[in-house]
Amino acid sequence: MKRERFYVTVDMAMMKIAKEKIPDNTIQYEIYANQEEVDRIQAIIEQVKSEDFRQEEIFQRPFQEKKADEDKEMTDNELQELYTIIYDLGTVETKEVVKDLK
Repeated sequence: MKRERFYVTVDMAMMKIAKEKIPDNTIQYEIYANQEEVDRIQAIIEQVKSEDFRQEEIFQRPFQEKKADEDKEMTDNELQELYTIIYDLGTVETKEVVKDLK
């Protein structure tokens, strides 16, 4: 399968994968991926976004720290997986930046 250039943004406010680089101050990681790899990245991004912290959850379960810790750990694991994929598919420059994050 042919690989194409994509940019992955991991900023929680605008987490996504796109073909074009966004001209702003957002950190974007340049990768080369095939459609299957793009789909995997998109699935991880959607999973992380669905687990993103919402203030109303504090009021629904304010003293359930174990559940909150489990949610954080799951999100951390998914982000670690995402960074591993970014590293594996990344350009030399991307690998240099991501290796310090892993």
